[in-house]
Amino acid sequence: MQIITLEQIRQLDKATTRTIPELFRDENGHMNVQYYVHLFEGGVWHLLQRIGMTEDYLQAHQMGNFALEQHLRYLAEIHIGDTVSVYVRVVGLSPKRQHIIGFIVNDTREQLAATVEAVGMNIDMRQRRGAPFPKDVKAKFDALLEMHSKLDWDAPICGLMQA
Repeated sequence: MQIITLEQIRQLDKATTRTIPELFRDENGHMNVQYYVHLFEGGVWHLLQRIGMTEDYLQAHQMGNFALEQHLRYLAEIHIGDTVSVYVRVVGLSPKRQHIIGFIVNDTREQLAATVEAVGMNIDMRQRRGAPFPKDVKAKFDALLEMHSKLDWDAPICGLMQA
């Protein structure tokens, strides 16, 4: 995996910040693996809201967003009491799908703790099947992809997923 600096990651919008509670502790004394996905999901919701896919919008249009696949890379431990931030970058789009990567940065220790790469699909909740993004949402997603594509560093994707 190529080395990405915190300075590069912080060129993205910060989606969320959280101090890790005792509840997240596992038997090894650090944050349990299930909470990496939990933190990433918070970043995804921030991204969806940024492009207009709020809970009200999804309900009014009877849409949803389903995860299709994910790839996690654990790079450094996160301890209870550490403060972490999540940043999300769009790396690919199709009419129905988005390919994104999230960066979980341990602000307390100033290190990249994990990446979470994912492909999600826009869903028509009436049929519970994939459906094209509405034009207004797709235009905002396209603009975000264009902006993220102009960054001077490549996203460290696994190479197996695509939108």
